[in-house]
Amino acid sequence: MRTALRFPLAISGLAAMLIAAPFSAYADLAKGKELFSQRCSMCHGESGAGDGPVAASLPPDIKPRNLQLAEMKFATDDAKLTQLLKNGGGGVGLNPLMPPQPDLNDADLASVISFVHTLKK
Repeated sequence: MRTALRFPLAISGLAAMLIAAPFSAYADLAKGKELFSQRCSMCHGESGAGDGPVAASLPPDIKPRNLQLAEMKFATDDAKLTQLLKNGGGGVGLNPLMPPQPDLNDADLASVISFVHTLKK
């Protein structure tokens, strides 16, 4: 009887793992780095420190976030980071200067997010 119970539990566990597969499983880090460089680095800087060329001209209260730090005000997980990227800062109650990226498909979003995770120190 124990063996009979293990099989359904194993299948349900496997199904749960597949459903909750990390967003990064679909990511292409090279593509993420390229997209970040094109779309994000002007404010966040190439290394994600929040020191891009545009950041220098912004008041301190609306400086871009330092993505090297683990602390995030809104994007506490990949789902929220996806929402932030798609809707922009203003779309989630943050800095309206962060533009939305509605043209990025799910694979591109996963790639950017995975790259951003590599910036954390």
